[in-house]
Amino acid sequence: MIVDTNVVIRILQGDERAIEEVARIESNHGSLHISTVTEFELYHSLERVTNTEERLAQINAVLDSKPTYSADSAVMQKAGRLDGKLAANGEAIGMGDTIIAATALIHEEPVLTENVSHFERIDGLTVESYL
Repeated sequence: MIVDTNVVIRILQGDERAIEEVARIESNHGSLHISTVTEFELYHSLERVTNTEERLAQINAVLDSKPTYSADSAVMQKAGRLDGKLAANGEAIGMGDTIIAATALIHEEPVLTENVSHFERIDGLTVESYL
């Protein structure tokens, strides 16, 4: 299962519900994965916090504890097709979520997210939420 960035951010913020759900899933299914898009988005968030050193330590702890799937050529080709289809239908979800969805489809894994409405637009993608 791939964890969407919004879930990781909730964990960094100390959200008990997110922490408990991720712990439950990992105890039943093993380590959750993240996309390199999430890595990008986490580093991007450093510019919007007051204590960047503390947040950087938290981010590095998360990245050290989760295997990462790269946005390689296969993922980017899939994401490009998905994004084009969604945009043509007036249902674009943003580049980051599209790449995360493509990563999940390429690796045949579901996505754990708080943003179900975006990911449900992707045919064939299994979406899970703890909300």
